[in-house]
Amino acid sequence: MNQNNDQYLDGLLLEALRKDDEKALGYLFNTFYNKLYRSGLKWCLDSHLTEECIQLIFSDLWKYRQSLSEIQSFEAYLKTSLKKRIFKELQKVNSIEKINWEDAETFILSTQSYEEILIKQESDSKLKIQLQTALDQLSPRQKEIIVLKYFEEMSFKEISEKTGLQTDTVYKVLHEGIKKLKGILS
Repeated sequence: MNQNNDQYLDGLLLEALRKDDEKALGYLFNTFYNKLYRSGLKWCLDSHLTEECIQLIFSDLWKYRQSLSEIQSFEAYLKTSLKKRIFKELQKVNSIEKINWEDAETFILSTQSYEEILIKQESDSKLKIQLQTALDQLSPRQKEIIVLKYFEEMSFKEISEKTGLQTDTVYKVLHEGIKKLKGILS
């Protein structure tokens, strides 16, 4: 989509939220969860804290939906909200004084010791190898669709257009691929 379409969609979503449309909230959650999760992990390297903060920002979004100011980009708004929430939670944990927002990223990254970062990287490397091995056991079509959906972050419609498959077929192949991955990885 181009920027004008994104802004138009964001405007419609904001209007739907203000009209108490829970489907709009669900759409935002499903659309941005993976991006937010990856961003959160970059900022704090703590999956539990990241997941908790994502839940909190969506809870706040719903709670304050009637008083939201204009949002030009939900993606930018949600990422900024997540960064602030993670920083706020880390401040609580570490009982630190207020820090300028310009220093927030440096602070967030410095709260993890070098040893913790190395352990996390080693663990991530092992998981990547396991995932790659598991992906190699899928059919070429299943692997392609999983890569397009979760690594290239394409929508089902975009995957359908790229592969020439019907959207229902994309859903089915993705579901079967994920099911097979779960069996291989468990």
